[in-house]
Amino acid sequence: MGHEQRARVSAGLARERAGLVERIVAEVYAEVPAYRALHGSQLEEVRAITGWLVSRSMELWVAGETRLPPDDVERLRGIGRSRAADGRSIGAVVRAHRVGSVAAVRAVAEHGADGLDAADVFALGELWLTSIDQISESLAVGHAETAHRLDADLERARRAFLDDLLIGRQASQGAIRDRARTLGIAPPDPAVLVVAQPEGPPPVGAPQGDAVSAGMALLGLVEPAGADPLLTTRAGRVVLLASPADAGRVAAVLGAHPWRGCVLAPRALADMSAAYRLADDALETAPPHAFGPEGLLRDADACVLALLNGGPVTPSAVRRAVLGPLLSAGGAHLLETLRAYFREGAATTAAEALHVHPQTLRYRLRRVRELTGHDPHRPWPRFVLETACAIAP
Repeated sequence: MGHEQRARVSAGLARERAGLVERIVAEVYAEVPAYRALHGSQLEEVRAITGWLVSRSMELWVAGETRLPPDDVERLRGIGRSRAADGRSIGAVVRAHRVGSVAAVRAVAEHGADGLDAADVFALGELWLTSIDQISESLAVGHAETAHRLDADLERARRAFLDDLLIGRQASQGAIRDRARTLGIAPPDPAVLVVAQPEGPPPVGAPQGDAVSAGMALLGLVEPAGADPLLTTRAGRVVLLASPADAGRVAAVLGAHPWRGCVLAPRALADMSAAYRLADDALETAPPHAFGPEGLLRDADACVLALLNGGPVTPSAVRRAVLGPLLSAGGAHLLETLRAYFREGAATTAAEALHVHPQTLRYRLRRVRELTGHDPHRPWPRFVLETACAIAP
């Protein structure tokens, strides 16, 4: 029939436009779960977009066009950008448009099936198939553009959050809680603080000298399973806050790759400024042999280094960090054994001084290593232990 019959069908649909739009929106609402949560202005926007697409499709069909023009494609990209900003997934958005298109085609068939010839039907089918392809691609492009920007903005905001924690700005519990809520994240609290720098070739995917990329590669290798980690870089070093549940994976990844770092025991987020100074200064001042086979410093190492270099640490804090369980009543005999070993210089003479069998003394030294993590037979761990033992209680 051509232009005249198509115009008649289009005019009939235009007269029932409001009901047609409601019918299409109802089908989308029923078929796409993500759209059931929409209300108020959001539903009004869906109705407006639906009405526009139906009207434009009819106009293009009547005019004999086979695809959407560039201006319509750009408008659809804008819709995709808006949906990304709303937080709607691109899958849900594209599915909603496909469901709506099927409903619109069904409505055209009901209104004009008797008066349309094969050429009109085929023309409408070609236009709609081409249009849905354009719609899907345009929505996806616009959605991806905004999602990428939002991800980058969120990443910058998360880095700024951690930077503020590290310098002690807005570090009260209330401010931290409000900031996390605003960012929509649940950072670990308490958290394990990691300050690290790559030595030699960086992990796969991280350009040489790019601390940000190296940090992201490190995070990818760790694959955190706990609360939302926070990552930033300062002075060429990667700073990571991880959940205590992820501490073992962090240490394993750092130990398996060419990194040197300091990993501190869990602390409250409000205490991260002092913890960062302790860890960063330890990396600055530690001798090469302090890092050991895994390339890591711990709390005890950092505290001893801070004590030696006039850092913000008290002698009692050093004793607690290094000797830990040996300071309890149950560990008193091990502390006495350790002091005798350092005083006498050898296990056999220390055993004589304590009136115990040499094998007993060696067993006690193994227990010291197990409880403190420091082997009194190796140079740096021995120095750490001996320094703590030399501090008067």
